[in-house]
Order: sequence, then C-alpha cells, then structure tokens
Amino acid sequence: MKILAIGAHPDDIELGCGATLALFKEKGHQVYMLILTKGERSGDPKVRVNECKRAARTLGVDKLMFGSLKDTQITDGPETILEIENVINLLKPDIVFAHSFKDGHQDHRNAGMASLSAARYSKKVLLYESPAALREFCPQLFVDVGSTFGIKLRALKAFGSQADKVYFNHNGNGNGNHSRMSSSRLPQASYAAGGLAQFRGYQAGVELAEAFEVGKFLLEIEKNHRK
Repeated sequence: MKILAIGAHPDDIELGCGATLALFKEKGHQVYMLILTKGERSGDPKVRVNECKRAARTLGVDKLMFGSLKDTQITDGPETILEIENVINLLKPDIVFAHSFKDGHQDHRNAGMASLSAARYSKKVLLYESPAALREFCPQLFVDVGSTFGIKLRALKAFGSQADKVYFNHNGNGNGNHSRMSSSRLPQASYAAGGLAQFRGYQAGVELAEAFEVGKFLLEIEKNHRK
C-alpha cells in the first residue's frame, strides 16, 4: 500500500502519527510525507527542513515533500486544496493521514479541512491528533504502536530547535515508564508523546496507541473463496 501523511509544519506528522507510519514501513508499505510549510514562524526554515529530513529518515519515509504555503497563513481554500490534491493525484495513496480539524491552531485546522476536500476521492482518510487538539477530538480508530513507538521518539529527537515549545517541556519527574521511554537523551517531547500514547493505549486495550478520527473509511469486503 501507499501511505500519505500531510502536515502543516515540520514535526506535526511525527507527533501525530509517527509511530503508525513507522509501523507501515516495518510491514513493507510505502510511506510519503507532505509538509505544507517550512515552519518559518517557529525558527530558521533551513534548520526546520533539515530537522524534518532527519526525522523522516528515522521513520524510513520513502519520500519527503514540502509545499509552498506560508506558516500561520494556511487556509482551507483552493490554494491549499490544490497543493494537497496535486500530490494525491500523483501518488494515488491507499490511506491519507491528515490533521484533525478539531484543533486550536488555525494552520492545523485549515490543513485538515483542505485535506478532506483534496482527498474526496480517496477511500480512507484518517485524522490525527496534535498537541493543539481540542477536547472535542474524539478518536474512533486506534493503532497499536508498541513495537514502533521507540522509532517515533528517535524521530522527535531531530527537532532540537523546538525544545522551548510547551509540548516539549518536561512536566514530571521522569520516573516509571516515562523514564524507560525517554532514555538515550530523547527530547522533552517524549514525555508528552509517551503520556498520550499510554492514555490512548489504555482506551484501546493495549500498552501504547496512536488515535485517529475517521474522515472517511470505505470498508471493502472481499469474496470468501473457502468452501
């Protein structure tokens, strides 16, 4: 299968569904990432692009692409839709991952809405959770990422320029499972990501999970050839 993940900024995809993408790669599927901006409002765009490239290599992404939109100025209109639609038409992905539009950041929200429009002919669209997700975010689908969560944390380690962000700050004492998951000097984001993965795992009945809202999911039932 071909998997396409869409993010507004560098680090959005890694935080929202990085372990799921790593799991797809582990199972032999093709994974692509489209970043709509270079994150220039949160640092040097060259630095942010290079961080994203390192993270993508860690996840095993087949191709990383950047759009031409401006950070903090993403709309849900034709410009954004066309940017995403061009990539979808080129790749013809089997599954599209995008931002949930239940998000407090306007770029995330608008990117999610534009993705739903651009992927209107896609069979499966799953919307991931960002650190700015609103309480209205209500997942209907979970992925057991216990085997690949460490890869996600190593990918997050690439984003050193974002260490001062609230969701990268360490709010605990580093004991217990968080200490185990954040070894090898992983970024402070590992604490927030680890806590969320444990919570979603509890909801799903596994140790660690990433959670998604369903934007669209066409269930295809194959013929049973057994007599």
